[in-house]
Amino acid sequence: MISESPTRTKKEHTSQTQKSYLLEQGKKLVSQLHTSIRTAQIYDRSNLVYVRQMENLFELIQALLEKEREIFLKSKEGYLFLNETRLKFSLDGYTLSKYIIEIFKRLQFESLTFSSPLTARELDEFVFILAHAATECKDPFENLQKRIAASHIQNIKVERFASEWDVGDQSLPENQKKLAKKRFFKTLLVAQEMMESAKTRRSINTIKGKRAIQFLIDQLIKDESNLLSLTAIKNFDEYTFAHSVNVCILSVALGARLGLSRRKLSELGFAALFHDMGKVKLPLDILNKPGELNEKEWREIKKHPVLGVKALLSRRSLDRFSTRAMVVSFEHHLKMDLSGYPQVSFKKDLNLFSRIVTIADVYDSMTSGRVYAKTPLTPDEALKRMIEKQGKSFDPVLLKAFVNMLGIYPVGSLVILDTGEVGLVIEANPTELARPKVTIIADKNGKREETETVDLTRIDEKTGKYKRTILKTFDPHRYNLDIARYIY
Repeated sequence: MISESPTRTKKEHTSQTQKSYLLEQGKKLVSQLHTSIRTAQIYDRSNLVYVRQMENLFELIQALLEKEREIFLKSKEGYLFLNETRLKFSLDGYTLSKYIIEIFKRLQFESLTFSSPLTARELDEFVFILAHAATECKDPFENLQKRIAASHIQNIKVERFASEWDVGDQSLPENQKKLAKKRFFKTLLVAQEMMESAKTRRSINTIKGKRAIQFLIDQLIKDESNLLSLTAIKNFDEYTFAHSVNVCILSVALGARLGLSRRKLSELGFAALFHDMGKVKLPLDILNKPGELNEKEWREIKKHPVLGVKALLSRRSLDRFSTRAMVVSFEHHLKMDLSGYPQVSFKKDLNLFSRIVTIADVYDSMTSGRVYAKTPLTPDEALKRMIEKQGKSFDPVLLKAFVNMLGIYPVGSLVILDTGEVGLVIEANPTELARPKVTIIADKNGKREETETVDLTRIDEKTGKYKRTILKTFDPHRYNLDIARYIY
């Protein structure tokens, strides 16, 4: 009989203790919030009953924020959740929870977040707004948002979460493409918000990041190709944030191919999304420098893995997501032989997540024309150069899985076919790597009014040969060709 690892048992006990704490405090929060709203509807704000009730609510929330840094209260399918822990109520508590759920429903929001440093004034303003919010107007949520902004409330946010992430009937192929795009850009905004919080030393809302990863995982499971195709777009103004989202998508997709559980994929995605968090602490003139970096500038760049660890450590409450992210932040520029940076004296195997993120990070950087190669490489050329360094720089097993996932001609590759047509690779073929799906964007004369998606495994019945075969790839930058117009 195999005994349980003491470390694992300790972690599970800590997790269970944390869940019990959230469950108990969550019920108190719902009760206090209910009483505060009802009191605000009856009494004037200067009334002593109202003042004392608000003091009780503020004290409770402050105690939670001391441990959690942010509190995320969500209504979903008739239940309330506090930081992803479902709250269970007795009969009396059930009535209170239904009251709060009904307020969420009437004002058309699904999540409510309190963040540090919350002030008593902000909480007082917010509760009074909730108690007297208009529900008969055309858009109650928009009206609520305007009142919150007008009251200069910075550390309380409401979000119409599901509608921001979803779009139309998800069973329709055309909507899947729109959905992938929407979730990609929404994740980019979340990454930007969290990194800006780290830069200004404000509270980092990790819950938003975790939620973003969940939606990306859902999308990858439903339709991997649409999300992977978006990673081929490189002409973003905010490179740092787009790069982080690309690395996240590539890492989670590889993790899924390796058979990681959904929980592990969530942790991997979170670590990948914020692997470069330390860069927000670096001067912009270095990050955005168009030319080669000098020795002094490189020394600054090499600080970002440790700066990322420090940014994540600044959170008062650390969970497995944050600790995983710290490890990846520290290790993602270390190579398999432990060369790279930061310099280390220990001799140990790199974390699995770090090895995955390193591959995704280098690949996206090479094809974007940043740091590793100032001139962008074509996807297939980037993979060739990475394969040359397997064993020394990259885990050879993981790199092989990565190549199999992307194919010999990765998504975003521009190819010339034996028919003279020009195609854009949009989906790899796991069984025949040399025969991906491509979108034909130009005929042999260089013209085409409408695109057509073709499968390169199709056989010509008359000749018994493949209808189309890839001859070679070419660099879109040489011809000033914007592939984004064919992906969006």
